[in-house]
Amino acid sequence: MRNARDRSRPSLRTLLITPYAAATATLRASHAMRSLALLTGVNALGNGLFATVSILFYTQQLGFSIGVISSALVLATVLAIGGDLVAGKFSDTASPKPVLLAGLVLSALATALLLLVGNQASFVVALCLISLGQGLCMSSNTTLIRRLAHENPALARASLRSLLTLGISAGALLGGLVLASGGLTGFRIAILGNALTFVIAAVLLLGITVPPAPPGAPGRSRPVLPDRRFAVFSLANGAIGIYLHVLSFALPLWAAIHHPELIWVVGLLVALNALLTAAFQVPASAGIESISAASRRLVIGAACLALSYLFFLSGWSSSPGVLVLVMIVFLAAHTAGEVLYSAGTMELLFRLAPAQQQGQYGAFYGISNGLMSSVAPAMLGAAIALSGGWGWWLLAGATILLALLIRAVSRGAVPDTVDAQPLPVSPEVQRPNRRARNPLG
Repeated sequence: MRNARDRSRPSLRTLLITPYAAATATLRASHAMRSLALLTGVNALGNGLFATVSILFYTQQLGFSIGVISSALVLATVLAIGGDLVAGKFSDTASPKPVLLAGLVLSALATALLLLVGNQASFVVALCLISLGQGLCMSSNTTLIRRLAHENPALARASLRSLLTLGISAGALLGGLVLASGGLTGFRIAILGNALTFVIAAVLLLGITVPPAPPGAPGRSRPVLPDRRFAVFSLANGAIGIYLHVLSFALPLWAAIHHPELIWVVGLLVALNALLTAAFQVPASAGIESISAASRRLVIGAACLALSYLFFLSGWSSSPGVLVLVMIVFLAAHTAGEVLYSAGTMELLFRLAPAQQQGQYGAFYGISNGLMSSVAPAMLGAAIALSGGWGWWLLAGATILLALLIRAVSRGAVPDTVDAQPLPVSPEVQRPNRRARNPLG
C-alpha cells in the first residue's frame, strides 16, 4: 500500500521540470511567440548591460553630479508614465505593434544620443527621450503578449519574464567586464551595444503579425482613485521599491567611492542576483493562499532588505577577499528579501484590487510606484553621502515600518476572485480542490 502511494506521489524532478517544460512549449507555440521571445531576450541583454554601467558612465565619464542625475531621472520618470498611459490607450483600441515599434526606435536613437552629450541640457534631453521610449514600450508590450498568447497570457508573461531575467543577467556580466576595464571606450561600446539591441528588437517586431483587437473591445478608461486600503498599499510599496535601484545604482556608486579596486565585482553580483531571482521566485511564492499569508511573506522580505542595507554602513575591511565575501552575504540577504517581498506584493496586488476594476487599480498602482521610485536615485545618493551611515539606518527602519503598515491595512480586506490561468502541470501533480497558481502571472 505504501509503495503504491509512493509511486503515485510526483517526484521532485517532475515538480521542478514540468512548469518549465510548459513554459518552453508556450514560447515555441507559434512563429509570433518565438519572435517575441527572441525580441525579449535581446532587449533584456541590452537592459542588463545598460543598468550595470549607466550610473558610473554618468558620474565618472560624463562628470555629472548625483543631484543632476537624480533631477533628470525624476523628470524622465514622469515622461515614462505619460508615455505608458498614451501607449496603453492606443494599444487597447488599435494595435500595440506601431506603439512598441515607435518606443524601440526612440529608445535606440535616444540611447545613441548619450554618446553626443556635452552639457547638462543635452544629458537631460537624452534621459527624457530614453524614458519616453521605454514608457511607450511598457503597456504596448503587455497588450502584445495578451494578443499573441490567446488562451494562456499568464503563462506567456511568466515565461517571458524568466527569459527577461536571464537576458538581464547575461547583460550584467558583460557590464562587469566594462566596469573592470574602466575606460571610456568600453563604456561607449556598452552604450552603443544597448542602442543596437533596440534596433534588433525593432527588426524582429516587424516580422510579427499581431491579431486585431477583439470585436467591441473598449478603450482604456480613465484611472479612478482606488479605495484607501489599496492606495496606502500602492504608495507604501512604491517607497519600499527603492530596493530595485540598490544593485544598479547604489552598489556601483558605493564601490567606486570606497573600493574602486572591486568595481568589477558589481557586474557579477547583478548577474548572480538575476539568476537567483529567476530560480527562487516560484518557490518563494509557494503556499501563499490568503491576504494574511501574503502580507506575512512581504514583511519577512522587507526585513531581509532592511538587513541588506546595513552592508553600506561602513567601508568594512581593507582586505579584498573579506570584502568580496561580505558582498556575497549582502547579495544573499538582498536577493532573499527581493523574492519574498515581491511574492507577497504580487499576491496582494491580485487580491486587494476589485475583479471588475483590475485595469484601473493596476494603472494607479503603476503610476504611484513610478512616481515614488523616481526619487530613489536621490535618496540612495543621499544615503551614501551622509556620514555615519544615518541614511542607511533610516532606509532600513522605513522599509520595515512601511511593510508593517501594508500588513496592517490589508487586514480585514475581502479578497476578490479573479479567474486566472494556472501553470499547466502533469496529471500526477494535480490535486483535487487545489488550484495551481502561477505566482509570476
